[in-house]
Amino acid sequence: MRKYLSGLDGVTSVEVDVDPGLVTDDRWDVAVNLEGDPGQDSVLAIIRNARNEVVSLVDSDKVELDVTWTQGATSMSCHLPTDDLEKAVPAVMKVVSSEVESVEISWDRIRLRYHGVKTLPDNFILPLTSPVVGVGSLKTEQNIVVGSSNCYITHFKGVDLTSVPIKSVLDAIPADKRVNAMVDLDAHNDVNQVTQLRVWGLGEYGKGVDVGAAAPVLAAVLGNRTLQRVELATAPNDDYDSEVVAFDMNGGAVVGQGDPPEKGAPILAAAQQAASSSS
Repeated sequence: MRKYLSGLDGVTSVEVDVDPGLVTDDRWDVAVNLEGDPGQDSVLAIIRNARNEVVSLVDSDKVELDVTWTQGATSMSCHLPTDDLEKAVPAVMKVVSSEVESVEISWDRIRLRYHGVKTLPDNFILPLTSPVVGVGSLKTEQNIVVGSSNCYITHFKGVDLTSVPIKSVLDAIPADKRVNAMVDLDAHNDVNQVTQLRVWGLGEYGKGVDVGAAAPVLAAVLGNRTLQRVELATAPNDDYDSEVVAFDMNGGAVVGQGDPPEKGAPILAAAQQAASSSS
């Protein structure tokens, strides 16, 4: 198997790790590294056939294969098996740039990691017309560190996220809450099945979500018609639990007083006042 993979055009190294199975077949983890800046057809030729050939050679379908290479200054990786790989590879080749640190095609998504910035660039959120959004059944995730805050944007199901003022959300987080704060915009949240924004770090666990920190964040998205839910959360504790105040949205307005309402009402009132005073 190693001989077969090493003999493929463009392959520079092969690593194999076998986890012996006591009851089921052995598990094979295989890493294949390619020479820098391979052509699209070369990558496709390898991912199209390599895993199936390895499965045949080792007589086991418990094979996971990672193909890695560099494209310009961007680190690229492809995990097999993954759906729609033959659509994903040409798509990611089109979005490689100096701003993108790494691209990973894995399981159910394409993940773009960007180099950290002090301020989020305008028009950072990819439009639906981007070649890397809406590739088959795959989600597309953008990851970036802005100052000392983490920002994640997940595209899925044809939802256009470009109207969500994510830069304003990041700017609205108070300076003393930005270290390790996290902003997560999800086109289709798996739990709530809606387009959702969640912001962590707006208070200390055990003391609840801070009204003064949460209100300007909520104010930043009032009027946005894309969002269906906003969750404002404290920093997580050691068990990764957070206290959350949630707001359902419809047509840009908050429905009700938030959940729980006794925590949501003061945040909503302060957010509405801030939004009206800034308009």
